[in-house]
Amino acid sequence: MRIAVALLIITALQVAHAQDATNNTVVHRVKQGDSLELIAAEFYGDRTKAVFIMVENKLTHARPLKPGERLRIPISREVTASPGDTVESLAAVYLGSARRGRFLADFNGISPDDSLPAGTLVNIPFTIVHTAAATESISDIAKAYFGDGKNAELLRRYNFLDKGSLDRNESLIVPVYHVRLSTAKLPALDAESKARREHRREASARVAKALPAARQAWKDGDYAGVKRALAQLEPDLDYLDTSEAIDVGVLLGAAHVAYNDAELALASFKRVVDRQAKHVLRRYEYSPRILAVWQKAGGQIE
Repeated sequence: MRIAVALLIITALQVAHAQDATNNTVVHRVKQGDSLELIAAEFYGDRTKAVFIMVENKLTHARPLKPGERLRIPISREVTASPGDTVESLAAVYLGSARRGRFLADFNGISPDDSLPAGTLVNIPFTIVHTAAATESISDIAKAYFGDGKNAELLRRYNFLDKGSLDRNESLIVPVYHVRLSTAKLPALDAESKARREHRREASARVAKALPAARQAWKDGDYAGVKRALAQLEPDLDYLDTSEAIDVGVLLGAAHVAYNDAELALASFKRVVDRQAKHVLRRYEYSPRILAVWQKAGGQIE
């Protein structure tokens, strides 16, 4: 069986222990008839992932479980981004280093170059710490936890290593991004997280109606119409997708310039630059007055 092979590899390498700092476990009380494989299926939807329960509970080999026994189950978690959160700030809190922001983005299919809209649900993989019993190749460690050695490079980069093996008693962190908690086992979101999720849904619905109207008003030279359509969205900007927030901010800023309100235009453009510093405006699409304020806000022109 695949799980038996994995357990043999883990035992040979030395059982790891779960990373304590992130508190990424729940407690499960063993029921009559439970086994490590059945619990893995219950929490992860996959019997072969029992090895992570063994690692968390420092079990060097499979054994019968006793009813009433308590086991710690490693779990991935879902967090809802707050205004101002980035993949780097979330990685600093949940993965131990802001430098792991790119990994967190990859795990969630998020572009690491884009800002993170408030209300976004971000999956945090659980991690374990592997300590070498002797000299061990990172490729072998990857085989033990991922089933093959292809993730050796990921482990090196995640741990900021420039070598291919560990010496005795050296440790590395293994991000278990390929194992997620079954939907039925996910903890309920707290009230604030639910509110942010709802705000994001409502903001998406509002911008879907307001942006087309604002674009048409801009084409018609109706700058007051642009402001009417978009002013209601200003409280939502942190909750919009990056592309939507940019469209709203640029249009609103341009309308403010048309009304000779450079201060409001500057504020709108700065919010755009904060969301995506690399965003550029093309010279042939905007007037010199708009481009001047855009540059003052730190925006780029091509």
